[in-house]
Amino acid sequence: MDLEHGTQTLTKTDDSPGQPLLWRLAPIVAITGACWLVFVFNNLVGDGHLSRYGIVPRHLSSLPGILWAPFLHGSFRHLAANTLPLLILGGILCARSQREFALVTLGGVIGGGGLTWLLARSASHIGASGLVFCYFGYLASLAYFRRTFGTLLLSLVCILGYGGMLRGVLPTSAAISWESHIAGLIAGVALGWVTARLRKPE
Repeated sequence: MDLEHGTQTLTKTDDSPGQPLLWRLAPIVAITGACWLVFVFNNLVGDGHLSRYGIVPRHLSSLPGILWAPFLHGSFRHLAANTLPLLILGGILCARSQREFALVTLGGVIGGGGLTWLLARSASHIGASGLVFCYFGYLASLAYFRRTFGTLLLSLVCILGYGGMLRGVLPTSAAISWESHIAGLIAGVALGWVTARLRKPE
């Protein structure tokens, strides 16, 4: 059953102040584009067989699925539902700092995926929604961990804009990996705490 779903010191918000905005957004555009390319290949060439390479909890052979799962989607509707929040929340992170984006993305994929592998139901958990919840958890928790006016405003905007997605952590449907949503959210909040500790006082 397919289901949705070296230490750096951060010293400043923008690692390249003179960099064009479109170029700074390139990483999240590339990730989103990769999701679409994989979906097209999987459905037109692979006959959907790639979906079995998602996260199958507590199966050692599916550990690589922690890395592949965010790029796999079971349907067009599944992918379309993840695309816009992935671009917007990931774009906010990229606009802040590409290093911050890279750290949160890597931590979200491994941390959220690892928790899903450990704790979720026995099924194939796929989709970028866990990463979307990670981005949301990270951005929404910044106000608490950093306590600046800028992070307060950012967290409020994210909560007002995407707070409704928290309904996705409830087990409302057997076809939705609410476990990966919770795992991604936990990973995002944890990463908010970690980056706040790594950040040098301004």
